[in-house]
Amino acid sequence: MTAARAAREPQQGRSRETVERILEAAEQEISGRGVAAAGTRAIAARAGLSVGALYRFFPDKDAIVDALTRRYLADLTPAYAATVAQVAPGADLAQVVRTLVSQAAELQLAHPGYYRLTEELPPEDGDSPAHQVRESVVDLFVGALRSAGVGTPGGDPTEVRRVVALCVETVRHTLGRAPVDAEGREAAVEELSGMVAAYVQARFSGG
Repeated sequence: MTAARAAREPQQGRSRETVERILEAAEQEISGRGVAAAGTRAIAARAGLSVGALYRFFPDKDAIVDALTRRYLADLTPAYAATVAQVAPGADLAQVVRTLVSQAAELQLAHPGYYRLTEELPPEDGDSPAHQVRESVVDLFVGALRSAGVGTPGGDPTEVRRVVALCVETVRHTLGRAPVDAEGREAAVEELSGMVAAYVQARFSGG
């Protein structure tokens, strides 16, 4: 993924609405076709705009992808921060994990394009636009666990980060492949929540 030129920052209400239309169109286009196949012409058409109008705000597809990533992080941060704030000495980590997985499932439905792009541009790769999201989420969880005095047996801080990163990636991969029908998806999310919660309880001495 080459470095993208920065998107134009919208200043007026109508411009912000147009940017939101473009990003929502990009979510749907990338979700259905993937990053490589989704083009700016198709995104513009889905948004009801000309390509020239799209380029007023986003100089290229990389800029759109970067904006989708920032959009996802902006939605994720307050939701996760409020839940992670519940982590304290003696807290029920399993319940916190279940809530986080449920929130992740809701975010995945709201940001299908972001989740699809992570399949082509894995967050583990340092040059992926999703890398910052992954690191921010891991930092948030690790910081909360350390503040609460929760750690793995042996007290190795690098092991705490490894465990948290594994949980984050497990949730991302599983949600990206969850059934689309409501009943199947609900069952998959419930199973995922139980699995990750059990793993967290087993791995962290404070769980």
